[in-house]
Amino acid sequence: MNEASERILISQDWITITLLLVIALLLYNKLKYGERFRRLQSLLFNNVYINDYSKTVPLIFNVFNNVFSIIIILVISLLLFVLLNDYEPSNINYNVIYFFKIVFYVFTFILIRFVVGRLLGFIFEMEKEQQYFAFLKLNYLSNFCLIIIPLLIINFYIELAVFSTLLILVAVLLLLFYYFKLIKNNHKLIFSNLFYFILYLCALEIAPFVIIYRLLII
Repeated sequence: MNEASERILISQDWITITLLLVIALLLYNKLKYGERFRRLQSLLFNNVYINDYSKTVPLIFNVFNNVFSIIIILVISLLLFVLLNDYEPSNINYNVIYFFKIVFYVFTFILIRFVVGRLLGFIFEMEKEQQYFAFLKLNYLSNFCLIIIPLLIINFYIELAVFSTLLILVAVLLLLFYYFKLIKNNHKLIFSNLFYFILYLCALEIAPFVIIYRLLII
């Protein structure tokens, strides 16, 4: 019990500010884009959101998606912080500087993924398909954040050490489900361009995670 209390005392200030920022951004999108936000909430269970907004112009660079991009960076950074703090607690110890380091790497990772994705789409003359997949992943991650944020709040403010492990497990299972959903709903497009999809998967999904993981634990 003492250990859990110390954890809350150390982390409370900057984590509270970060979570409040995430909640404020969520409220902004919900108040300004109420109908779109409501449909995004159901993305885990149906494709109504994708069908309604996959023809939007601009498809990716609009205020709604830009706000969620910030939320995604912060939420993924908090998840990585929880994971790494459990893995190397003596080195991290809920250090805000280490969190900023994670945010920088996550932002860089997303930026590089976007640039490389656009480049691959241009090389293979598949700009529209690449943009569509980027739209899908952005909104699946946005829906992911809506589910994970309450769990993050619980993780930081209750005295259950095992909850962080449960949080990471839920996050991994959700991400796997989104990938299954993406492949299942777009299998014809994917298998008709299988070489591009495998290259895209290796270059933008697997390799960057390995690189960032190595950078963060060294």
